[in-house]
Amino acid sequence: MNSDFRNMFKKIAIYDFFISLIFITIIYFTAKSYALFFLLGIIIALMNLYVNGITVEYSLESKSLKGKGIIVVGSFIRVLLVSIIGFAISRHNMFNIIAYIFGYSVQFISLVYYGINNKNSERK
Repeated sequence: MNSDFRNMFKKIAIYDFFISLIFITIIYFTAKSYALFFLLGIIIALMNLYVNGITVEYSLESKSLKGKGIIVVGSFIRVLLVSIIGFAISRHNMFNIIAYIFGYSVQFISLVYYGINNKNSERK
């Protein structure tokens, strides 16, 4: 695994941890039953980012067309996995899917924050 990706993933995981800690605390005291599904969304998003990084790195190192096809297949499998988990959650209680999607989407805050910090550190 590339050291750039490893460093990026570590920073995003740390940002996710602190953001999820804040949101889970708020959710726990307002709607306790949704905290677990919110956390599940964040965990799935982090795993999804990791798998995406590995597949992109592998395809960039590969010189063949097979490496490029792995990105397409990997993206399809990741979307399918997230959808299946969401479907399973919604079968239990439809409102749990909102917490799951919110938890999954919260990672975008970490990605934006990482991008802003990375852009600022390159200027120095």
